[in-house]
Amino acid sequence: MKWSYKIGSISGIPIKLHLSFLIILLLFIWIFAVNDFRIKTLGIIIGFGGMNISTWLKYLLGATASILFFATLLFHELSHSFVARRYGTKIQSITLFVLGGVAQMEEIPKEPRKEAKVSAAGPAFSLSIGALASAIYYIFGPVSLTAPGATFKDAALLVVGIIAFYNVLLGLFNLIPAFPMDGGRILRALFATRMSYIDATKKAVVVGKSFAFAMGLFGLLTLPGGVWLLLIAIFIYFGASGEEQATIISVTLEGVKARDVMTAVPDVVYVPPDMTLNQLVDVMFRTKHIGYPVQEEQSSPVLGVITFGDVRQIPASKRDTTRVEEVMKREIITIGPDADASDALKLMSIKNIGRLIVMDEGQMVGIISRTDLMREIKFMGKE
Repeated sequence: MKWSYKIGSISGIPIKLHLSFLIILLLFIWIFAVNDFRIKTLGIIIGFGGMNISTWLKYLLGATASILFFATLLFHELSHSFVARRYGTKIQSITLFVLGGVAQMEEIPKEPRKEAKVSAAGPAFSLSIGALASAIYYIFGPVSLTAPGATFKDAALLVVGIIAFYNVLLGLFNLIPAFPMDGGRILRALFATRMSYIDATKKAVVVGKSFAFAMGLFGLLTLPGGVWLLLIAIFIYFGASGEEQATIISVTLEGVKARDVMTAVPDVVYVPPDMTLNQLVDVMFRTKHIGYPVQEEQSSPVLGVITFGDVRQIPASKRDTTRVEEVMKREIITIGPDADASDALKLMSIKNIGRLIVMDEGQMVGIISRTDLMREIKFMGKE
């Protein structure tokens, strides 16, 4: 089942909606429609539940406020993307999902000043929108919910108040100095001015995990109300761990090319298209590989790729009569021999595959697997 769907593009950047996004959108619509949270210290009302209007109109206003807020969330991510693109980073897409939004970039610039600017762009946008909306709310307020009939002005101001409050909250939340929040990246950029990028990442991860631990402990002590803090703490903790691992891999593979890691022809094991699947299984046991290019002979064009996963889809009773060419994947995902090894790993992750065919001028010159890359990372990490 496909989970993300492209709904359009902005400035050439594909915009996608994850199906889980519908959960949080519907939840926000319901919360805004039935509640009227009052933050007395700020003099602000969040929700339309206290308005003297029909229920369907409350839900319409709730939907309007929710859509506008998530539009500002989208532009929060676009702010990151526009600044990153100025520094030559390719933006693959922006996806809105249940936990918010994420801009999928090829790689965030490792130069501290650039990383700090890319990371700060999103919170800066959110806080600016929050400040502007707050000014409008206080200049044209206050909102009256006690009048016999709510006015258009009251409804509009409540929408503005919601946009103000949640954008300020979003901006401040993202400045928490913990991965995967923007504040964690800003902190790493600060550390990276005085130490190596990996050491800066490790130090920022320690700070982030400390925040996650404190937040999780407070969430546990305040259950059931603290359940959201507990979930956020878990998200931060594992996000920090993932960022540390991804950074170590990226930095370790710097300067390593695909040709340095690949298994080169003629050592590449290939299988012919007319081989049966049972014969292929015998080859797998003998060579200890789980994926192979399909060729008539080694100098022939690559016709496809077949893996153990493809074989498993065919019942054992039919494998003696089913040939490789009937089940192989004909889409051949390739990379050049002079491409960075880190780019090969990213491409495997994006395509969810375990190996790439290395092509040079239309001819296969080798094959590179995820195992090859992990072995290289482990070897170089010990140097």
